[in-house]
Amino acid sequence: MSGLAALLAGRRLPGVYVWKSNAAGADVAHAAEKARWTPFVVDGRSAATKGAFLHTVATACAFPTWFAHNWDALADCLADLSWAPAERGYLVVYDGWGMLAWTEPQSWHSLRSVFSEACSHWADTSTPMAVLLRGPGPADDLQALAQQVAAFGGNWDQFVR
Repeated sequence: MSGLAALLAGRRLPGVYVWKSNAAGADVAHAAEKARWTPFVVDGRSAATKGAFLHTVATACAFPTWFAHNWDALADCLADLSWAPAERGYLVVYDGWGMLAWTEPQSWHSLRSVFSEACSHWADTSTPMAVLLRGPGPADDLQALAQQVAAFGGNWDQFVR
């Protein structure tokens, strides 16, 4: 079973993970939806600054108009998500996370904290949150989500219940 499938099936603890996958964002979102998770695919490949990232994540997650484009507001939105109900969990896929991590390390550390806190907030609920970081990034103490998705040719139906 792939790391993603294990996560969506509840066999892997939600959290913040580095995930090596070539699956298209739309395919990952489809797999999450099929498993009754609410997905957010954040394309951060061109978001090299805090401001650019916050704009990108606000758009990808359809944040409410009150989102103030700062770390506290991001934490508030990720802890609320009332506008995006989930049946089994929330999945954030952050493509190109290394762009912000390399260009603004302090912003990356703040964001990593926000993501970790959001995962902790949802951990003991019926709708946990997982954040998957895709693409190259700096060496860090992030745990990898083992996966074998590519070996299954994108047939997501066998991964989710």
